[in-house]
Amino acid sequence: MASLPITTAAPNPDSPIFNLRKSLNFKQTLLINPTQTGRDGYNSYFRGISFLCRQGRVREALRLLNDMELKSYFVGQEVYSELLQGCVSQRDLSTGRQIHARIVKNGPLFANNEYIETKLVIFYAKCDLLEAADGLFGRLRAENVFSWAAMIGLRSRMGSNVEAVMGVCRMIESGFMVDNFVVPNVLKACGALQWIGVGRGVHGLSLKMGLNACVFVCSSLVDMYGKCGVLEDARRVFDEMHERNAVTWNSMIFGYAQNGCNEEAIDMFLEMRLDDFEPTDVTLLSLLSASANVGAVEEGKQGHGIAVSYGFELDKIMGSSILNFYTKVGLIEDAELVFSRMLERDEVTWNLLISGYVRLLQVEKALDTCRLMRLENLRFDSVTLASILAICSHTKNTMLGKEAHCFCVRNNLDSDVVVASNIVDMYGKCERIGDARRVFDSAVNTNTVFWNTMLTAYVENGKIGEALRLFYEMQLESVPQDVTAWNAVILGCVRNGDLDEARYLFSRMQSADIPANLTTLTSLVSGLLRNSSCDDLVQKIQESGLRSNIISIISTLCNNGMDRASLQDVKAIYGFVLRHDL
Repeated sequence: MASLPITTAAPNPDSPIFNLRKSLNFKQTLLINPTQTGRDGYNSYFRGISFLCRQGRVREALRLLNDMELKSYFVGQEVYSELLQGCVSQRDLSTGRQIHARIVKNGPLFANNEYIETKLVIFYAKCDLLEAADGLFGRLRAENVFSWAAMIGLRSRMGSNVEAVMGVCRMIESGFMVDNFVVPNVLKACGALQWIGVGRGVHGLSLKMGLNACVFVCSSLVDMYGKCGVLEDARRVFDEMHERNAVTWNSMIFGYAQNGCNEEAIDMFLEMRLDDFEPTDVTLLSLLSASANVGAVEEGKQGHGIAVSYGFELDKIMGSSILNFYTKVGLIEDAELVFSRMLERDEVTWNLLISGYVRLLQVEKALDTCRLMRLENLRFDSVTLASILAICSHTKNTMLGKEAHCFCVRNNLDSDVVVASNIVDMYGKCERIGDARRVFDSAVNTNTVFWNTMLTAYVENGKIGEALRLFYEMQLESVPQDVTAWNAVILGCVRNGDLDEARYLFSRMQSADIPANLTTLTSLVSGLLRNSSCDDLVQKIQESGLRSNIISIISTLCNNGMDRASLQDVKAIYGFVLRHDL
């Protein structure tokens, strides 16, 4: 999109205004040429105002405007335009409002000037003042592509994504076509809303308008497709780009990381480095997240090293990301070092370190860190309590668990379904199944994970009948049942010696199109192993559809530890499988 037309001659390099320096007295700056009057004097002032605005010295330019008015010059629209543009560049709301007041004071000549009105809309939009910009936009005598672009961009920045998309629709209906400023903003809105259909439509429109060569448009397309989870299209746009910038690479890397394609995100980062692009903080955040998720220690350490060399490490967000990486890959000493070097710590930072200790079962360190967190006058949130409750579950510390439960109730944290699930799990692990059920029954917010936690608690405490009743209650309440729910009841039946019920549930699971995983199959085979002869077991394996998984199952059973007799049975099964080419 071209900039608004400025009826300005090129600045004269011979003009004394080009000798201005901030060190000069303002009066010296003002006396550009005191002998010039009329049009020459006006042009001299205008060039001075224009120069100061482009240098970001808008308030000094405003003082030149004051002097012009004192000398009774008629100030034209080009002067106000330069001043408003300077305020836009500096996001100087206070000075911009003063200029707006001058415009209104000068009467309808400027207040109703289409050119100045548009500049005012752009100014308030760039300063993120939606109400003021919207009011001026609604009073425009004639809308134009510049005012539309400003309003759509504002709504996109403010997170009013539906309004941004609708604004583009109204813009096109009004006879204006989108350009390389409008398209990135509407694509950003589509990505945030995950409106892939609208995004594809905007993509087609941008191709029709010949914007496919614009790096900003293509980068926005990559970002939109990535946020909508359509990574094939994101990669296609990326590969077809003749020119890329850091934003393009970041969008592709972030798209992979956000959608769980962690290895692809890491590979893309390495490609970016080979293409001689310098990573930004956004790149490193995506790399660290992906590395943490797949345990890519060397790549994560490389990201940490780059963050240190660029001075990002001490930033709270970057530091938290590095801390998260080290805790997830189990390098707790490195995590402690990063934590100690951070200049600013908040609840998120402390929670990351605590969860790292919990993950490694370093209970005392986790509790000590919780105490230090309280000494820093930081409040425990749902994440902190989830870690504390996990400690109680592991150590079966009922007293501490009850204290944590009471804290949750006093601070209304038990309404969080994650916290409530952890409370139920804690009571289940501590063999307080009645307390677990009371928490379950009193919960306001529930989900599948919450129900699964109660199911698992029943199974772990040998309450198979209650587990089955709760399982069927889930179906009556239309709670979605995932593989975890089915695994819990199948395992419960196997442990209870009710193999027929376990096989019946497994067949129903298959009928419900719930894919079994290794946990399901291992539970079934372990039950069959205890209750069948070798020949019967293989026949039942074939009947149950476990054939393709038998080797993995046997391996899992052996790795989980078995008594000598069972191990001999497994060896016999393995030999039978080989002989019968199973």
